[in-house]
Amino acid sequence: MLFRYYFFKEGTRLYDVADLISYFNANPYIDMVKKNESEKVAHYFNPTLDFACDFIIATKSSVPNIERLNPRYVEVNLKVEFNVLLPTYDVDVILNMCEDICKMFNFYVYNEVFEDVSPFGRSLMLKAFDIVKLAYKNKYPQDVANFYRLDKETLGKVYDYLQQSSIISDLLKVENVIVPKITFYAVDGKRKIYTAIEIDAAEPFVFPLFVDMVRIVNSEHDMFISSEELYAQTHKLFHPIESSISNLYYTMPREIKKINKILNKANFSPLILELKKVDFSKVLDI
Repeated sequence: MLFRYYFFKEGTRLYDVADLISYFNANPYIDMVKKNESEKVAHYFNPTLDFACDFIIATKSSVPNIERLNPRYVEVNLKVEFNVLLPTYDVDVILNMCEDICKMFNFYVYNEVFEDVSPFGRSLMLKAFDIVKLAYKNKYPQDVANFYRLDKETLGKVYDYLQQSSIISDLLKVENVIVPKITFYAVDGKRKIYTAIEIDAAEPFVFPLFVDMVRIVNSEHDMFISSEELYAQTHKLFHPIESSISNLYYTMPREIKKINKILNKANFSPLILELKKVDFSKVLDI
């Protein structure tokens, strides 16, 4: 099921479409596609978070029950649509673009949950999305059951980390610190997701403490270690990173040998779960 926000303008539907297309073309994650004679689509795909949305420029109205809306506002035949099951974090990213567009052209927004057309309001728009997503979950629980689940707060931390990984890497490049990706793991038959970073422990690395596990993969080891357990043994060898992301640490080159000695000597708890990797697109926050 697709969720949509529609765009309106006060008193007129006229605006500079060429400027809008220029805005889309300036975004490296957007491709312009001519869907048919009556629609142009700005297709957005975020490769880091693995989600998509479409901004659709049409030649005619598609707003349901438009006659009940305040006639002071005129639809400009522009909408954005995306999967109703997207994590709220992803929708917040989409709203960043919506906010840009509203500011550029003095647009207003509408969704069927709204009482009427409204100025751009992030909290209102997210609330409408959450209402529709929850209603969909309750009506079609079998669809949601096909996905894995991670709570909204933890998923937000993971996505923040992934979105800022290049910034963190630049910050620590003098020390040649590796910024490992976070991966998702699950157990067959369970919706619960486990988060992990994968390192070879031969190079200094960033350690986000909010992940569940660290996977050590090198010539001597292939094992999962609880993040809490590893940090308890090595916390003196890690330094905090000044960042908007909390509980983010790193180790320096001179300390990595000490960490390896601990890995070889410490008796970490064995992993008793059979885990399999899970794509981001298969993870929900409900």
